[in-house]
Amino acid sequence: MKLPVCLIDVQTNTLCKKCKQLQSEGKISDLDIELSKILVDLAKGNKAMKDIAFFSSVELDNVIILVTRKQDVSILSRPEVIDRIKQHSHKEVRFLEKTKDPRKLVESLIHPVPVAKVSTLYIPPFSDKEYKIEIDRKYKQELPIPESIIIQTVHSVLNTEAYIEFI
Repeated sequence: MKLPVCLIDVQTNTLCKKCKQLQSEGKISDLDIELSKILVDLAKGNKAMKDIAFFSSVELDNVIILVTRKQDVSILSRPEVIDRIKQHSHKEVRFLEKTKDPRKLVESLIHPVPVAKVSTLYIPPFSDKEYKIEIDRKYKQELPIPESIIIQTVHSVLNTEAYIEFI
């Protein structure tokens, strides 16, 4: 099982020096630690869960997003896993495939709504960049999550600003 923290740290309920450092740098959140504990506990009775990879989490207003491998979504989206996370957080749960590709990220967020295009815009004078996400306007009312959550997630996961344009 791959987790954002050491497996022994989860089992002993204390962080090692390395994990404490990652936490102080903001690379591991308290939510990552709590979700790791939940997943380790659930893996005790489930062989398939022992091979999952959970990289990080993003906590938004009313949604928790778990960043994982594509093949692990089917295992993690089982009702017992979702219910346990919802019990702990009182929020909806979504899954994202770990990627640095903004298009893949947005596609996994708004599936089954198709993404028309994702463009990288470079903004002068320092060549900062942002992503322009284009979605056909006929799907505007069909988005599974609000626009603000999509933008917030892209910013949290890729550390880059984004906006949505309906074409």
